[in-house]
Amino acid sequence: MADFGADSAANHDLIDQLSTSLTPVRRPRPAATRALGWAALALPCGFLTTRLIPHYHPDWHAPEMGWAMIEIPLALGIGVTALMLAFQASIAGRGTRGRGWLTALVLAWLAISVANIAVSPYHPVRIGAGMYCYTFMMLASAPIMPMVIWALRRTRALRPGRVLALAGTGIAFMVAGLLGFCHPGGLHPVDFAMHLAAGLTIVGLTTLLGRRLIAV
Repeated sequence: MADFGADSAANHDLIDQLSTSLTPVRRPRPAATRALGWAALALPCGFLTTRLIPHYHPDWHAPEMGWAMIEIPLALGIGVTALMLAFQASIAGRGTRGRGWLTALVLAWLAISVANIAVSPYHPVRIGAGMYCYTFMMLASAPIMPMVIWALRRTRALRPGRVLALAGTGIAFMVAGLLGFCHPGGLHPVDFAMHLAAGLTIVGLTTLLGRRLIAV
C-alpha cells in the first residue's frame, strides 16, 4: 500500500508539472488570410529566383498582350484560391468548401488559353521550344514549395495527399501568373503543353516532399 501511495503521489506531481508547463493553443488564422499572406510573401521570392535566367520583356502595348492581362490575374486568383482550400482542408472537419469556384476558375482559364492558341499566329516548332517556360516555372516554384509546406505544418493534415495536391496546384498557378509578366501575349501549343508539364511537376514534387512533413 505504501508503494501504491508513493506512485500515486508521483503521478500527481507529474500531472501538476505538465499542467503548469502547458501553454494555450492558438487557433490558426482564417484560411483566406493565411493564403493571401503567404502568397504575398512567396511570390516575390519566386520571382527573384527567376532572375537566374534572362527575362523576356513583353511590349504591353501590343494587341496580343490583352490576353496576358486576362490570364495573369486569373492564374494568380486560381493560385490563391487553391492555396486557401489547402489551408482549409488541413484542418480536420473543415473539408474543401469552395471547390466549385476553383473548378469554374480553372475551366475559364483553360477556355481562355485555348482561345488564345486559336487566334495566335502559328510558328514552326523549334528544338527546345517551351523549355524557357518550364525552367521559369520550376525556378519560381523552388522557394515557394518549402515555404508553403512549412506553413501547412502549422495544422498538419489527416489527408496530406489531398492537401498537398491543392497546395501544389496553387503554387503552379501562381508561378504561371508570374510567367505572364515575362511571356509574349500570344500562346503557342508547345508553350502551353510545357506550362501544363511544369504545373504537373510542381504538384507532384509538392506532394512528394511534403507528405511526411505535414502528416498527423
